[in-house]
Amino acid sequence: MGTIMTRKKKDGSQSFTAVIRKKQKGKVVLTLTETFQNQRSAQRWMKQRERELNAPNGLERVMAKTANKTWSDAIEDYIGAAREKFGKTKSANLTYLQRLDFGKLAVEETTDHDFFKLAQDLLRGVQACPSDKEKDCPEHYALKPRLPQTVQSYMATLSAVVTYGGTSSKVEMPIGEFHKAIASLKHHKLVKRSEKRTRRPTVEEMNRLLSHFHANYTADQRRVPMHKIVGAAITLAHRQADLCKLKWNDVDEGAMKLTLRDMKSPKGSAGNDKELWVTDEGMKIIQSMPHRKDRVFPYHSDTVSRLFTQACEILGIEDLRFHDLRHDAISRFFEMDLEGGTRDKILKFTGHTPDGSLSRYINIEHKSDKYKNWEWWPILFASL
Repeated sequence: MGTIMTRKKKDGSQSFTAVIRKKQKGKVVLTLTETFQNQRSAQRWMKQRERELNAPNGLERVMAKTANKTWSDAIEDYIGAAREKFGKTKSANLTYLQRLDFGKLAVEETTDHDFFKLAQDLLRGVQACPSDKEKDCPEHYALKPRLPQTVQSYMATLSAVVTYGGTSSKVEMPIGEFHKAIASLKHHKLVKRSEKRTRRPTVEEMNRLLSHFHANYTADQRRVPMHKIVGAAITLAHRQADLCKLKWNDVDEGAMKLTLRDMKSPKGSAGNDKELWVTDEGMKIIQSMPHRKDRVFPYHSDTVSRLFTQACEILGIEDLRFHDLRHDAISRFFEMDLEGGTRDKILKFTGHTPDGSLSRYINIEHKSDKYKNWEWWPILFASL
């Protein structure tokens, strides 16, 4: 009988990986793995595989079938070899690629056309089988076209597996075939890098958003106080995930500083803790939050994103994302000459490295404080 390993994800949910290993003369000759969202599905899969293996000549048939390692196998090996957890986007891309038909292809037999077709299918909107097998239905596979930028994200993730996954998988990666496909995809403009965003909310849009969120919270205080989180975003200049995991123990009110744990970084987020300065407005919003839990803003970042997107749709505010509030905050820091308005000083608030991507967030519109004497400050500073 195999084993089931339980893994806790960053969002607190669990995944269940079923593993079956078969030995001959003391040597492992077959390893089968599959990951599920619930334990029942993992147990069901394991029983089905065990029945296949225990049938006459079952082990030989399965071994013949798995002789050529697939991309799904290679990706699983790549994930297992990593010392640190991958970021949310990369993790989601990897598991999605596993569930596509592409994941069933033998790695060493993959051609440039196979890679090219993968990108075409992604662009066309082909859907992978659902991670929860119980949700598998014809409606799930309706085409949902993707942007070239989204396809680029998937191919960039796959590039890491192609480049570095050969050793962990013990296979010869088709690196040359992959590079030929990428060159062709770029030529045909089927993949495209994300463009720098310059979108910032206007004061009028912010007024409408805060009116909406404040009214919702006033009507039912069990709801997420989104007006506070939006206020924190434009005064602290941090990502929604960082805001939602900020702990009271990491706030130094006297020194006007806070510590962000595991900040996102190209070199990896694990252990990347940074002590940062806090604006007067940002600290007032932090102090206005109740000390009921260990986190200042004890809400899930996905919930915050969803509520913000829904509000923009309801209010008819187009092309505005929660992350644009960080862009607005950093640009405003320069516009209002925060701590003299020098780059080195602003870095102490945002957490960027001197050679980092701060410049992509700067889009100065005018040399003044757009929120000076703002009508919403008293409400944002008031205790919940």
